Amino acid sequence: MSSKVNGLVEWILRSSFSGLLDRSVMLISVKGRRTGREYTLPVNYVDDDEQIWVLPGHPDRKTWWRNLSAETPIRLRLRRMDLLATARAFRGDTDPATVVQGLRSYLRRFPRSARAVGIESRGSEIAEDSVEQVAPRTVIVRIIPNHDRGADLPGARGPNVD
Repeated sequence: MSSKVNGLVEWILRSSFSGLLDRSVMLISVKGRRTGREYTLPVNYVDDDEQIWVLPGHPDRKTWWRNLSAETPIRLRLRRMDLLATARAFRGDTDPATVVQGLRSYLRRFPRSARAVGIESRGSEIAEDSVEQVAPRTVIVRIIPNHDRGADLPGARGPNVD
């Protein structure tokens, strides 16, 4: 996404119009490993019980997820709330079981994303063996939200009240 589109999506997610997107898009704020600079970007997500999965599109061309090679504290703007969370990126070539778990969850919610990761599908039907075949070349981010809200964080904004 271009920075203009990202800016528009971020504005919507921070506004009273957030209901248009917030069931599938959230803001994630990640600090750069080398720069320490915080980057905020919109991402599609899947909420699966106590964890959230994010599938970085074209991970070879994106760098934000590389800041999550270990358990890393992050900030989220999720459903009109600012939250603290812990995130970690998993590569299928080193942790295929976690990637398969995340992919299955993600593709149940967004079956059209199957093609983007190299899985042929018919409608919402995705062959289980296909998920395991693409896992070694896939990256998935697992996020575990803290139950404490992060509104006291610098730069965080509390929930919008309508």
